[in-house]
Amino acid sequence: MPTGGDAAPTIFEKRRGGDRRADQQARFELALDASGVGMWDWDLSSDLIAWDERTCAIFGVPPRAAIRYERFLALIDEEDREPTKQLVSRAIDPMGDGRFATEYRITTPDGASRIISARGRALFVEHDGQRKATRFVGTVLDITERKRLDAERERAIVALRDSEQRYALAARATDSAIWDWDVPGNRLVWSDGIERVFGYSRADVENTLSWWAERVHPDDHARAVHTLLDLSRTVQPDHVADQHAAWHAAYRFRRADGGWSAVVDRGYAVRDDEGRVLRMIGAMEDETERERLEERLRQAQKMEAVGQLAGGIAHDFNNLLTVISGNLAFAQDDLPTGHPVRRDLEEIGRATERARELVRQLLAFSRKQTVTLQPLDVSEVVRGAESLLRRVIGEEIVLDVHLDTSLPPIRGNRGQLEQVLLNLAVNARDAMLTEAHGSHGRGGTLSIDSALVHVAPDDAARLGGMPSGPAVRLRVKDSGHGMDDVTRARAFEPFFTTKAVGSGTGLGLATVFGIVQQFGGAITVDSEAGRGTVFNLYFPVASGARSPVAHTPRVVPRRSDGATILLVEDESAVRSAARRMLERQGHTVLEARHGADGLLVWHEHRHEIDLVVTDLRMPEMGGRELVERLRLESPALPVVYVSGYSEQSLPDASGAETVFLEKPFTMEQLLNAVERVRGVRDV
Repeated sequence: MPTGGDAAPTIFEKRRGGDRRADQQARFELALDASGVGMWDWDLSSDLIAWDERTCAIFGVPPRAAIRYERFLALIDEEDREPTKQLVSRAIDPMGDGRFATEYRITTPDGASRIISARGRALFVEHDGQRKATRFVGTVLDITERKRLDAERERAIVALRDSEQRYALAARATDSAIWDWDVPGNRLVWSDGIERVFGYSRADVENTLSWWAERVHPDDHARAVHTLLDLSRTVQPDHVADQHAAWHAAYRFRRADGGWSAVVDRGYAVRDDEGRVLRMIGAMEDETERERLEERLRQAQKMEAVGQLAGGIAHDFNNLLTVISGNLAFAQDDLPTGHPVRRDLEEIGRATERARELVRQLLAFSRKQTVTLQPLDVSEVVRGAESLLRRVIGEEIVLDVHLDTSLPPIRGNRGQLEQVLLNLAVNARDAMLTEAHGSHGRGGTLSIDSALVHVAPDDAARLGGMPSGPAVRLRVKDSGHGMDDVTRARAFEPFFTTKAVGSGTGLGLATVFGIVQQFGGAITVDSEAGRGTVFNLYFPVASGARSPVAHTPRVVPRRSDGATILLVEDESAVRSAARRMLERQGHTVLEARHGADGLLVWHEHRHEIDLVVTDLRMPEMGGRELVERLRLESPALPVVYVSGYSEQSLPDASGAETVFLEKPFTMEQLLNAVERVRGVRDV
């Protein structure tokens, strides 16, 4: 019996060897079936390609079909046919390495489009010293589904990349800090808005919720931090989760510079299948500037409403003062010199003048005072008023003045600008000589400087809508006790004062506000308790527009002959007083209650009327429209306009004399105005 390595295999061993090969072949076939790979074998000498069942199934041809090379090429889509043919030729080229790998598209007999991955290798033989390919074998695999998935994945990657880019661009474009909180991991990630909007560098930011919570104002923790934590701990089933997913809070957030920003924060919770919060995504927006603008708008609306009220009160006072002044003049004229009652009348006259000044301040605040705006050098006006200001503030206060003498002119009124300086100086003096609690202060420094600045459009909007562009800034700064937030917010309100009863009218700063507004400018106040006060006044630079030129009053001698005057005034007491003033000078007066009534009187007495004295603002028809109609018939008709409001653009005189008389007026002023227009007509 053969033994060891010299023994020949027995029949049993041969059978076992054959069984192993069969088993290996079976496993190989199973693997091919599982992978979907088809086999092919091209006999180049007979030009027959043997395909297994899997390859036939892939190409959609019957099993064991006789396939030749040209038929195989015909099955490939036309666009891929020639490239595939070239790769085959290269693979079976004796000079090549015999390797083949490509992808091509086919269309099966049933119209299905498929993408095929093919790999193969050429077998060469040597004959008479020449190398020649005899067989070309390989595999095919239908990769249509894989290609589709690859394309979808690529599209998803592109879409994700685009989405991330859009998110990044949106985050940079907005004035918000976008945040993403991983709740289980307690990791809070911020967009670069936390740097741009709130000033933190990336190194300052810690990716934890506590970093954010530490910067929420302590008074706002309950409505910000606590509500966010409460939402993150909730567990909600699917049908109610959306109702409890949103979070919203308004609170104060500390900026990198230590200041506080008013923010509005909105977030949304993402939950798992069990309703637990996995992450929250939101945006924190700085609302500080918007709230500041809204507050300025509310303040402007309040000041406008108060101004309208003040203007209305002043208008009524003007009418009353006109009546008082008129009747006072009548009484003084009727009493002989030295009469004891004249003293009382003189005291009434002085009180009337004080009331007239009070009305002027109200009208200045309401921007309805009669003024003539002219080119004005701010620095020159300040320099001219410097000695007066020193006397007003006293020796205990240092006046420090720094002026730019090359400033362009503004359009304003010298007297009113001096009034502004005086009011601000008095306000500063009182703040420096009186401490916050009423005790006597120790003096201080009042600084005044001027400069040319440029007001950007955004700044112009914040300043209340003054024109943007070059402007002259006049700054008045004191070292007094300053103002708290409540006082600063009401500083320009008429009749508001922090002084003791009887120590002030509360119209000083209100007058300043009105005058600056009337100049087309704006005023701001910067003050804190214990740190003094700074007023910044901005005046638009005059841009070549010519200011209205006021009529220079001419001394016209009183004429003894009377005129027939059409007097149009809606206030009966004023009309009566004016009529008596005119009649005392020998004039004949025809009265009318308003413009429409004046037209009726004119049509009845047009040939008798020498001139018209009319209020500008009246019901039914005002003085402007009345005069326009009358001058269609009598272009040279002299007119005296009367009003307690500012009328900076009177109608064109059209060759006739036009005089504006401000209420309240005295008998002397009314008679002088009449003589002025009569004098022109007779020239």
